[in-house]
Amino acid sequence: MDTTKYRVGKTFISRTNPEDAIAKVTEAALNGQGGYICVSNMRMVQYAGDHPEYNQLMKDSFMNWPDGRPLSWCGRMWGLKEVKCTSGPSIFMKMMSNPNPQLKHFLLGDTQDVLDEIVTTYRDAGIVGTYSLPFVEVNEFDYAGIAKMVEESGANVIWTAMTAPKQDVFNQELCAYLPHVVMIGVGRAFRISIGKVKDAPEWAKKMGVGGMYIGRKSKPQLLWWYIKKTFVLLSYYCSILWSRLVGKKYYE
Repeated sequence: MDTTKYRVGKTFISRTNPEDAIAKVTEAALNGQGGYICVSNMRMVQYAGDHPEYNQLMKDSFMNWPDGRPLSWCGRMWGLKEVKCTSGPSIFMKMMSNPNPQLKHFLLGDTQDVLDEIVTTYRDAGIVGTYSLPFVEVNEFDYAGIAKMVEESGANVIWTAMTAPKQDVFNQELCAYLPHVVMIGVGRAFRISIGKVKDAPEWAKKMGVGGMYIGRKSKPQLLWWYIKKTFVLLSYYCSILWSRLVGKKYYE
């Protein structure tokens, strides 16, 4: 029974908020607990519902951050008032801008130019290594070689910039080689942090439609995306309300 996570659909999201997430990452990195963190949005919760292996990956994670308002709203529906949107790009930029001298960061993914610009922008953040990953299938990475680079750098936090679910599967595999390091998959965070990609505007995030700014969508695609998202979210709400009515707990 894990009371630190609440059910949404067929999987579980962490009872957390930005301050709590940073505190837990810091604690796990410094005490050698390690583990991988999934930065989860509605798309990945739906994906977990359709893919049992990924659903199990999420259940085995150290944390699953509620990346986006809809998942934090689901937490509130369970009565968990402390739950707030915990965005991967936001946490990355906060931890880079307000460094803890005991944390040593390693950046994996994206191009070397992007990685070099991040190191320059956040020169005091404690970034001890970077590596631009090759474009290969998730089972083709040299995990042992990557782990050796990280170990030699002394890093205790790894940030991985890929798309989900690939970044989460990658981190789970790498975790077997580096069980005492915290690994966080943050997608577009690297490029957002240096202004290469625009993040969704605040009004869209507050309304829970930040996802409409990911990728290029035509107006018909945006309308269909919004309709599907609304129905899925309503189904999660109904499931939570029913569970509470029949006496189920948020962690069941």
